[in-house]
Amino acid sequence: MVRYSLLAALVLVSGCRTHLPPSADGRKEIPLKLVDVRAFKMGQPDAVVMLTGGSGGLLEVCNCSGPMPGGLSRRSGLVRSYRQAFADTMLVDAGDTFWIEPTDIRNDYMLRGYRQIGYDAVVLGDQEWAAGPKRLSEMFTANKTPALSTTVMGPGVVTARAFKREFARAKIAVVSDISRKAFHFVPKSLVAKLVFSEQAEIDRQISELKSQGYIVVLIAHAGAESVEDIASHTKADLVVRGHTTRTDPKIAMINGKPVIKVGGYEYVGVVAIKADGNKIADVEYRAELVSTKWPLDGKLLLTYQAYAHEAMMKALDAERTTGLTYQSSASCGQCHKKEYANWKKTKHSKAYATLQKVKRTGDPSCVMCHTSGFGTKKGFYTFAKTKHLANVNCQNCHRLNAGEHRKKDFTIEPVGREICQTCHTPVTDPKFAFKAKRKKILCSGHEAPKGDAPSAH
Repeated sequence: MVRYSLLAALVLVSGCRTHLPPSADGRKEIPLKLVDVRAFKMGQPDAVVMLTGGSGGLLEVCNCSGPMPGGLSRRSGLVRSYRQAFADTMLVDAGDTFWIEPTDIRNDYMLRGYRQIGYDAVVLGDQEWAAGPKRLSEMFTANKTPALSTTVMGPGVVTARAFKREFARAKIAVVSDISRKAFHFVPKSLVAKLVFSEQAEIDRQISELKSQGYIVVLIAHAGAESVEDIASHTKADLVVRGHTTRTDPKIAMINGKPVIKVGGYEYVGVVAIKADGNKIADVEYRAELVSTKWPLDGKLLLTYQAYAHEAMMKALDAERTTGLTYQSSASCGQCHKKEYANWKKTKHSKAYATLQKVKRTGDPSCVMCHTSGFGTKKGFYTFAKTKHLANVNCQNCHRLNAGEHRKKDFTIEPVGREICQTCHTPVTDPKFAFKAKRKKILCSGHEAPKGDAPSAH
């Protein structure tokens, strides 16, 4: 079943013995211990361009068979280590960031993770545009992630045509090139809403950037043959093939033009540049594996936990109910007086106060589990507007609406381990013991029967 596969992934990803992330229960946040980065042969570069692509919606990796490369939390450790070593660094994603289902909630969390890592720009590839202009605009606006699209525009989608950075000794500009033929698997009705620039337009823009003194990096969303043709004709200084899930560890030269291939969640491409005005005087490239040598960023791991919680709840709700209209525990207590009185004695009734105490009410990854229905249209929004939905209320565990259990044929399902472990995970609550804790949280005040599920209220 979907819910068990999600839960298994959550537990396995979280099983690594590394620094725990910051928690909302008062523990001190453990600072991220960055690692040393190899020096470049050229010495101190004038600019460093870090590139990723083809992540395909993968937030974290499973480590069930030993350490595996990838995951946003270790990618963050890699990026932050490089930024500590080289101040003049920019970070760009070459596109295909999204999961194959472009409207899936994990794509929102990918963009949230990218914002936390500190991406300067994310190129919109065909997998991003496949979400449709309206949904795409919603996701990028909500997550405040800079979107880069030079040759494709969609109604309502705010994008930069070029991303520019001026460092002390170099000026770097990044543009993207994606043609209509790259949208082969995108519905024609959606493609019809997009506006594609002619090749002459991107050539003109590159020439203009060069005249302004910029070294131009062109990210081509195309196959190998097309990239070779682009590299042979473009005036850009460096070409990146981004429409791929494979990374080539070596730089290639096509008609004297440096070309790199970056893709897949396992690697971060790193380009070191020595500048000669608006030209590259020297260039070095390395493909860094996102391995366990890099520190684990706990805040990114919490973002994954929040995604797993939301995905798990959606899966459970699909089995139990047609959708929740959230209400306060007090409203449930009008009929269930004894249960409500017992609930008020539990830590669940003080969950939001815990966030207030440790000043984490602004962290959505924490608010997700300390309120009712956060992230849904009818759930917790802010403490000022939806105070009655703060704390872990009845519906967090009993996934049903008031009207449903008034029906004659209604039978309440026991609250089992899978519900608790959407929030009490090995990362957020490593000492959580379901069988021991369930006796303390039973609203009825009675001891649960043997087995995994407590008695129904």
